[in-house]
Amino acid sequence: MRLRNTMISVLAAVAATSCWATGQPQLTGAKLVERSAKTGVQAAIQEIIKADKGPGWIAYSVPVIAGEHHMCCYNFARMKGNSACCGSCRLNSRNNDFSYLDSVRGCQATLASVFFVFMQFQNGNIGQVRAFSTDCAIDAPDSTVYWLQDVEPGQSIAYLESLLKREDSRRRGEDDEILSAIALHAGPQANVALERLVQPGQPSKLRGQAAFWIGSTRGGPGLDVLLPLIKSDQDREFLEQAVFAISQNEEHERAFNELIRLARQDPRHDVREQALFWLAQEAGHKAAGTITDAIENDPDTDVKKKAVFALSEMPPEEGVPLLIDQARKNRNPVVRKEAIFWLGQSEDPRALDFITSILEH
Repeated sequence: MRLRNTMISVLAAVAATSCWATGQPQLTGAKLVERSAKTGVQAAIQEIIKADKGPGWIAYSVPVIAGEHHMCCYNFARMKGNSACCGSCRLNSRNNDFSYLDSVRGCQATLASVFFVFMQFQNGNIGQVRAFSTDCAIDAPDSTVYWLQDVEPGQSIAYLESLLKREDSRRRGEDDEILSAIALHAGPQANVALERLVQPGQPSKLRGQAAFWIGSTRGGPGLDVLLPLIKSDQDREFLEQAVFAISQNEEHERAFNELIRLARQDPRHDVREQALFWLAQEAGHKAAGTITDAIENDPDTDVKKKAVFALSEMPPEEGVPLLIDQARKNRNPVVRKEAIFWLGQSEDPRALDFITSILEH
């Protein structure tokens, strides 16, 4: 079995190499112009956008965080004769997809050392920012792409972070694209940038987005940053994203325990509600005790209602019996009503039998 798995890994690596063998992205229909960034990323970009009014693109590669990633498009066509994740993505589309999963639509994600950053420019301004993994073929008809060589990752992070300070970036909704590109950079400089962007004093929406990326891509260090902020913060949008980010953290056991702690002990009902919801989403039957405990013992009726909803989000084989139990036995009429409501939404035969039995008596 071990030999078979090794052979599969080797074949996947060979297939991925056939997608990306030159150190540059797989571009179709584009005019590629090579430039050096030895004088600095910002200087190289400014020189390009000053000389070319665009529209056009600037692109380069930088080291990527560890793991298997596929960043391409929601709708991509499999390329004939290729067993790797060589989807085809239109460069001038905004349909980005990012996945940690081992497979996306049945193809093997790539274990690569770099990813590609693409920046659109026109009339002296940087617009859309996109990130692509090395296995993504990029369809760029009639586009000019300036390919920067010799890019220092720290300079890339600094330049991307500078784009977040533009007043128009928030108006165009591009912050999350930029933050995702920063988060995909390997190394401590990206950690420092994300930690800086998640601190109080940053715009609320930006903090929330940064919280998601630092929590979902930085493992234990991401938790170390977020947990003290959650404890002291009062920004509702930030708190929602931060609790969600904990549920996505790769240190699953620690993240699960922190969600339980928040669900049981946090004094703010909004935080307890969010923790309960993501416990149900991510932990299944392991979270049932915490959720039912909140239904029984939390002093806030809104939290009780959220906990009942959390039961409805669990797998039916686990959640439906628990909802029936709450609808049958709970002394709180609000809880019983909520349980019956979510049973009615489940379309589960057991729920129908229970509701019918109520109506018949």
